[in-house]
Amino acid sequence: MNRMELNLPILHHLEQSNNILIAGAGGGFDIFAGLPIYFALKDMGKQVHLANFSFTPVDLIRQVCETETLVEGELEGATANLVEDLHFHYYPEGYLSKWFKEAQEEDVTIWMFNRNGGKRLRELYAVLYDHLQFDALIMVDGGVDSLMRGNEFGAGTLLEDTISMQAIQPLDVPVKILACLGFGAELEVCHYNALYNMARLTSDGAFYGSCALVKGMSAYTRYESACRYVWEQPNHHKSHINMRVVSAVNGEFANHHMYSDYRPRPVFVSPLMSLYWFYDAQQVVDSSPLADFIKHTESMEDAFHKTTRLIYDIQEKLPKRDIPY
Repeated sequence: MNRMELNLPILHHLEQSNNILIAGAGGGFDIFAGLPIYFALKDMGKQVHLANFSFTPVDLIRQVCETETLVEGELEGATANLVEDLHFHYYPEGYLSKWFKEAQEEDVTIWMFNRNGGKRLRELYAVLYDHLQFDALIMVDGGVDSLMRGNEFGAGTLLEDTISMQAIQPLDVPVKILACLGFGAELEVCHYNALYNMARLTSDGAFYGSCALVKGMSAYTRYESACRYVWEQPNHHKSHINMRVVSAVNGEFANHHMYSDYRPRPVFVSPLMSLYWFYDAQQVVDSSPLADFIKHTESMEDAFHKTTRLIYDIQEKLPKRDIPY
């Protein structure tokens, strides 16, 4: 294999898969963390689709942009047909589709799930499955809070990830993989506890391996190009996790910021942020007490209240600790 290709350790799981969905688990810019995998699989001749648990108000977007509708206001496909004189401050899916059109001369729909509770998102994933008939599913997390279970301090913003992960449980898809990119990029996560959970998943046989993004890889350069295109739209929001991934791949270290006008908090950029970690997604969600607790929730508010109650009721949580080296 050419050393400048992304050396995915999951390829043997995907040998029989030709129609693959890559979905952002935690929403926002998580789908961007899946782009290098998308490009690598497309280069192999696979059919690949993109979806995201969106932070964009889906019902609003469809009123001002051209979308592909599967469920009105709840499951819409972002397209490159944006209203030119409108500058969206947060529409990563639409601008990503526009990047594909302008940079790759491709029409790529980015499917957007509205922010719903567990029960409704399960129903929407079933709708998308019926539409695309994908035979493999790769959930992507920018960071590692999808590996948190709710019984630890420093669990990060695990709710959206857990809602997405439990939503795929009923799908009759033979391959379900979780990919995490950007270890250390989430300031609110206790990475000691994240490593503990990663070790437990490894012990259970759920760890599929790791690989690194390297500057000069075709899959990486297209990912960075897409990220920069969206971030540099007028007044558009930027992704703190993906910026740290890009910085790490380019050899930056410690408290580095890509943009002088975007310094949310000090951060420690490290080479670990350039690594993918792959897991059996079914085993990850099966190990989460929170996933079963929220699967019948109708709304994000309901899921949030149930999560708060579950976390409050847990008497003995894994303490927040520093990595001892």
